[in-house]
Amino acid sequence: MHPDSSAPEPSPGAPARDVRERELVAPSEERFRILVEAVEDYAIFMLDRDGRVASWNTGAQKIKGYSAREIMGQHFSVFYPPDDVAAGKPEMELVTATRVGRVEDEGWRVRKDGSMFWANAIITAVYETRGGKRELCGFAKVTRDMTERKRLRELEVASQHMNEFLATLAHELRNPLAPVRNALSVMMLEPFVSPTIKQCRDMIDRQVSHLTRLVDDLLDVGRVTTGKIVLRLEPVDLNDVVSRSIEMMRPHLDMRQQAVDVSYPKSRVMVNGDLARLVQITQNLLSNASKFSEPGSRISVSVHAEGTLAALRVVDRGCGVEADALDSIFDLFVQADNRLERKEGGLGVGLTLCRWLAEMHGGAVTVASDGHDQGATFTLRLPRLAASSVDSHAGAAMPPPDAAESDSRNTLHVLIVDDNRDSADSMAMLMTLKGHRVRVAYNGLQALAIASTERIDVALIDIAMPGADGFAVLGQLKAIPSTNEVLYAAMTGFGQASDMERSLQGGFDAHLTKPVPLALIDSLLQRALDRRSGLEPRSEDR
Repeated sequence: MHPDSSAPEPSPGAPARDVRERELVAPSEERFRILVEAVEDYAIFMLDRDGRVASWNTGAQKIKGYSAREIMGQHFSVFYPPDDVAAGKPEMELVTATRVGRVEDEGWRVRKDGSMFWANAIITAVYETRGGKRELCGFAKVTRDMTERKRLRELEVASQHMNEFLATLAHELRNPLAPVRNALSVMMLEPFVSPTIKQCRDMIDRQVSHLTRLVDDLLDVGRVTTGKIVLRLEPVDLNDVVSRSIEMMRPHLDMRQQAVDVSYPKSRVMVNGDLARLVQITQNLLSNASKFSEPGSRISVSVHAEGTLAALRVVDRGCGVEADALDSIFDLFVQADNRLERKEGGLGVGLTLCRWLAEMHGGAVTVASDGHDQGATFTLRLPRLAASSVDSHAGAAMPPPDAAESDSRNTLHVLIVDDNRDSADSMAMLMTLKGHRVRVAYNGLQALAIASTERIDVALIDIAMPGADGFAVLGQLKAIPSTNEVLYAAMTGFGQASDMERSLQGGFDAHLTKPVPLALIDSLLQRALDRRSGLEPRSEDR
């Protein structure tokens, strides 16, 4: 029998080439097998066509608890809870993977010891070609233990629900507080009351004030965590913050017969902040110092300049803070003194608000204590405002005319528009430290409100914002007559050449890609100064 004459004859070098290819492929496959077997964070194994385990890596043994000897040949349904097995879920996943090539699922799985874990599992059908025909040879299965991530997701959801509940609770509690406060005000106007009635009235007044403070703290917790607090930034003298805080705390301090020793610096220490919120921080620190100090004791408050930072320090000689509580004292609903017999109550939200509000200002609150009965020192640190950006107070000595004029020439009014609060606030801090006056808007409506009533020299606008994007905000700002000379810069994470071209064609004067190098910021600010001085023409005049 002769060979088919139509069959192609093998080339002389074919057998040798096949051998060489096998020699190259074999080590590559072996390296891949070793790599897969060594992975510990993922369970990676093969199933045959019937769903029985055909290979087992280190990660599979770590996550599922079986050794290779124990599990090889067993059906992979052993990893599923009984309810899933009864419902035929393992088999359905193999059918789906065979039909569409791949199936992904999240759900509970069972370890060898019977414990449950939340898994992300991917099953992929594996085919090979035999005799020119593509045949299913098994499945590749990759499983991740997602228990910790699931727990964190659930905690985030629970935290969100808790914040919503607190905000609702605070609102509901304020409704009955309002008429009580009004009734007290009426009682205060009565000229003739007996000493007993007066004593009861004053007692109710103090307790209503305390309850109102707790409700306000709860409400602010909800506002901060849901991003509903917007700071109204302006130059603030920390001396004013201290004096206002002490004035608001005076009734409580007098009731406990406590005195406050205040130390002010010779020169004013200015910050760019929200006066009401800074007073709230300081008042909470004073309240904390008063609460955990004995009646008749003294509390010290001081203001300092520490390089580029401003420091406000509250020192008490009270019960102190144990070393193991120093790191957690600012956590929500945490009380450093959690004994049943503790003298002072509270919700454990005041210091948390201090920390959150300080961080919103780009600062921080810290605590130091030598331990039980050794007192405590709370320090609020904020970026110090450069002298060139501080408006002179009425009655204060004015600088020489040429110096004031120079300061004014070098100070820009900057508007930052960005829905990312961290991005906006950190850029605002940088601009403030450079001596410029900064306003921050977290959306287009806030930007329009600011630009309609205040002077703007340069505007940095994020492009990708929900609602109205940066181009829409730019168009709305340019429609305001007073913004004709403003230098507009797109500030975005998109940095391709096409993105820059789109920004310039869309009406921006510059395109800044995040993170923005300091040199580019300096160059942009100089352009704004030149434009304001008439040294740089506007783009439409070129």
